[in-house]
Amino acid sequence: MFVGAGLSVGAGLPSWGDLLHRLIDRSDQATERGADKLDDYRRLARDSTKFLMLAEELREVLGGTDFKRAIEDIFGRDELEPSESHALLPQLEKNRFIITTNYDMLIEKAFADAGKFRQGYKYYEAHAFLGDLYQRRFFLLKAHGDAQTAADQIVLTDKDYRRLLYGQLGYQSALQSMFTMYSVIFVGSSLQDPELRLLLSYVNAAFPEGGTPHYALMTADEAGVTERSRWRKDYNMNIIPISAADEYEDVQRFLQALVEIENER
Repeated sequence: MFVGAGLSVGAGLPSWGDLLHRLIDRSDQATERGADKLDDYRRLARDSTKFLMLAEELREVLGGTDFKRAIEDIFGRDELEPSESHALLPQLEKNRFIITTNYDMLIEKAFADAGKFRQGYKYYEAHAFLGDLYQRRFFLLKAHGDAQTAADQIVLTDKDYRRLLYGQLGYQSALQSMFTMYSVIFVGSSLQDPELRLLLSYVNAAFPEGGTPHYALMTADEAGVTERSRWRKDYNMNIIPISAADEYEDVQRFLQALVEIENER
């Protein structure tokens, strides 16, 4: 299972764009930026192709300490509670691993509530989770870090992605093994993560035909007919359409159906 920001948005946390707007507000309070500069930031926050650039700028403006505190205040709060979709994840007994790009601790809380607490490995701990992978023990991988235990090492900006893509070779190798050994189901993800796109390209280049199929729940707005066809042909990714109006409910229904199928078997 690959869990993206959609599940956390369903639990009340911000989307990518909303997070940037919160950081912009924080930069205004911390540095008293001019109106023109703030307007320019807000313009960039409306363009998803500029998100990484803007995140780098805001980290620089806020400074390391304030940026870390902002991420902790948003994603690391103890009062955050898992959604019903989160609560279904521990019931998937045959699931070998969960990868998440989310900074929050909601998956860990869901497993703790179910009496199955799992501490997530961070992307820089490839040596640790590889043992679980090859021995087929369940594990949770926090692919972009987390806000509670290492907010200063999360992956959010352009430089962070370059560091992850080109400096963490053991991690990239481990991910390739995971996507080669298992079919992965994506929930709450738009599949636009640069690291993910590069990884899927690597895997597909190594196994252009007959590779492991993967699946993603996406709305029609996120992937039309042509895009779904190209995802299948180019990345061996099968898109499962869900309703844009009832996105979170559809994700929950899908996870519930997986649990019921496991129980029937």
